[in-house]
Amino acid sequence: MKKMVLKSIVFTVALCGAGTVAAIMAGASMKPKAIVDLNPDALAAAELAEVQEYPFMRISEGVDPKSASVNAFGSADGQFDVGFYHGTEVTLSIANWPVSEVMVFLEGQVEITAVGGSPKIYGPGDALVMPKGFNGTWRQLSAIKKISVSYAGD
Repeated sequence: MKKMVLKSIVFTVALCGAGTVAAIMAGASMKPKAIVDLNPDALAAAELAEVQEYPFMRISEGVDPKSASVNAFGSADGQFDVGFYHGTEVTLSIANWPVSEVMVFLEGQVEITAVGGSPKIYGPGDALVMPKGFNGTWRQLSAIKKISVSYAGD
């Protein structure tokens, strides 16, 4: 057992750095934290609104597309977010996606095509990572709901 704990500490030092591990072991960053439950029912209270365009995301097809999102957790530095998204049918052109994002689809279907790639359809239970800098087309074939975990850092 001691050997396993020692290997774990060595791995942690290699991954995080000795200063971080020393601070943690000294209790410098040991504030009590609460578990954040992720409940997609939180979307029920979110009101669907007109889909907004951004420099990295333009509407290319869709009649009055709507969306809503609920942020369940955000890191203090604003780099890490977890939440839920609900959106109606829409096709988006994506250029230089600004975050790395893990998505787990709960309802509906989306077809994603990377520039120069083939389309792939995702539905309930499917998961993917859309990397920061992604370029392509996002087509919601039906209304979708998803869990979203995003990281804005490099």
